Amino acid sequence: MNQLPPPWTEADEVAARAADLPGARTLLDSAELSALLGRQAQISRVRIKPGHSVVAAFTTTDAEPGWAMLTLDADKLSKARHRAQDNSLAGTMPFRVHSENRHYLFSGSIWADPVLAKDLGAARSALTRRAGTDQPWTVLRHNPRRRVVAVVPPVDGEHGAKIIRVASPRTTHTALETAQRWRSMGLPLVRSTPLGGRGTAVGAPLWGWADLASHPHGPAALTAGAALGTLHQMTMSTHRAPLPVHTESAAAAVASIAPWLGPQAHRLTQRIEERFSALGPGVITELHGDLSPDQVVLATPGSHKIRLIDFDRAGAGDPMRDLGSWAAACRRLELDGLIEDFWAGYITRSAVELARASVWEAFAQLSAAPDAFRLRLPDWPELLQRTLTLAEEALDR
Repeated sequence: MNQLPPPWTEADEVAARAADLPGARTLLDSAELSALLGRQAQISRVRIKPGHSVVAAFTTTDAEPGWAMLTLDADKLSKARHRAQDNSLAGTMPFRVHSENRHYLFSGSIWADPVLAKDLGAARSALTRRAGTDQPWTVLRHNPRRRVVAVVPPVDGEHGAKIIRVASPRTTHTALETAQRWRSMGLPLVRSTPLGGRGTAVGAPLWGWADLASHPHGPAALTAGAALGTLHQMTMSTHRAPLPVHTESAAAAVASIAPWLGPQAHRLTQRIEERFSALGPGVITELHGDLSPDQVVLATPGSHKIRLIDFDRAGAGDPMRDLGSWAAACRRLELDGLIEDFWAGYITRSAVELARASVWEAFAQLSAAPDAFRLRLPDWPELLQRTLTLAEEALDR
């Protein structure tokens, strides 16, 4: 992580002002955050509640990943400070309070995450008891206060590394229950087990070679499509409540960080809602809820064997929602060929409704549009604009 942080742009300044908090730039600009921390830091994710808080995850070259928070809520600082004092796994990065004057700015190690610290500690302790020594964690993703995904090495008697997911009790319950039930139905999933005794962590083998986002392979996409078609066909009688559809909030999220794109986002919302209304209600099945090529793992190079992963957003709804999600992700990744491969597998098990899938694709693009900003990608304005254009193209298809 020796590269220079990306330059601060006019678009970044607009987004910082939209946060409506003094000092918001500090948690949006890696150079500013590095100066605050006194060590080089690279911001990997941000979350903004305008007028309330900004939260950032970051990585460093000389310590474990960390987080920082800017808020007007003194209670959040008090709880974070208390959690850090209680935490025996604080790591090499201390909890620090940078400002307590009308707004509160503080930071700490991933192990002192104000919401997840106890859950991370319980999972880490369980792994230590199993291995007989403290296990190093390689953190893959950290969404502060919400989720951590990490890899730990194998212990004696195990065949490979494990992937650990830590999240809220509700999210973890959904993911674990879904994974265990779908696996029992014969779908291609790895075996997931609870970890740590708090109902907030799950462990599973780190199966396979690579995901389809990094190593696209048509036969594997076909297998994945058949698996999803089987899921939808087998769960068509589900009585679960459908996942919500938040078109207005998706457009508002775009407008808040990129106000010059607000009108386009709101027009998309109107078109999507009109199209849903014209189509009418469809069948309800169980859903993956966040289907994309990086949620499909390939066994070995050139293999058609796969495993489906990541069920935090699993639920129920129109089966074309999963197909739209897949198509939207493939187009953002410029992997359009995987769409046809996936659908070719899907139609061997269930029917594709192209009109519905296209509207759900547009909805998935609109929902994903702010992600480039949240991940602090340097070209986020261009990527956001491109994603909105892809949504329009889906509706016009």
